[in-house]
Amino acid sequence: MMTLRIAIDFVIGLVTAVIAAVAFKKEDPAKVIPYFTVQSNLLCAAVSLVCAIWSLFAPEPFWLQIIKFAATCAVTVTFLTVFCYLGPRFRNWGFLLSGPNLWMHLICPLLAIASLLLRAPLKWSFAVVFTGLVPEVLYALLYLKKVVLDPPEKRWDDLYGFTKGVSWFWSMIAMFSASFAISVGLWFLLGALK
Repeated sequence: MMTLRIAIDFVIGLVTAVIAAVAFKKEDPAKVIPYFTVQSNLLCAAVSLVCAIWSLFAPEPFWLQIIKFAATCAVTVTFLTVFCYLGPRFRNWGFLLSGPNLWMHLICPLLAIASLLLRAPLKWSFAVVFTGLVPEVLYALLYLKKVVLDPPEKRWDDLYGFTKGVSWFWSMIAMFSASFAISVGLWFLLGALK
């Protein structure tokens, strides 16, 4: 089990690094980095590589497992946002699930979940659930500033359409609620699986 987990973590880290390098060569990183998909996948890749290398020499410490948990929650949010919101709303499945997007929207999140669950059972207190929200909260604050609060000439486009036709406040409530549910679900599985 540990060998499979380490292999998965190496794959997540290395494939994401290659995809990011190619993407940043093709396009200005300033246009790519604002996407939570990119940020969550880069976080997950970096943490996965650290976990894989660490596990070759010693058991993972609690703090590293918690960061892995938070990174997995982040890419799971990406995965579910694509399948429950972006896909049905924009009906552009070909774009969402081809090329690098196939990796970042589907394969990496599923591998990250598998890698995390291969660590089960982990009997953590419920408080750990809130660490799973950290990447989403930080991104939401950045998104709010760059899309809503900054002067118009400095704003980002509303990349995800969260402020189109609905108040940004309700969009944030919906995303935080979904993120919380994902974090609770992964926490529960980590404690329940044997």
